[in-house]
Amino acid sequence: MEAKRIKFERTGGFAGIRFAADFELDDLPKDQAHQILELLDEMDFDELPEQIPGDPQVADGFNYSITVVTEKREQTVTTSDTSAPQKMEPLLEILTQIAKQQARNKK
Repeated sequence: MEAKRIKFERTGGFAGIRFAADFELDDLPKDQAHQILELLDEMDFDELPEQIPGDPQVADGFNYSITVVTEKREQTVTTSDTSAPQKMEPLLEILTQIAKQQARNKK
């Protein structure tokens, strides 16, 4: 996958805090960008449905929205703690770290 840009949002949780990141892969350290691209390929991100529904009864769970922008298209996948495929978990962790870092840098 030739991802150029990623838009990520995590909402929900106990405190209802929203973290969001919008970044060009070229702006990340090379090893981190490479790791993200590998994870996207491993999970066949471009084959995932737009919505991966989860259990609506889970209190304080997180919801995630990941948009991957390539030269040819843009794809958004929305999921939650309970519905995210196991292969997606490392990607969610990395994107959450990047979003938290961007939030700290804005202060």
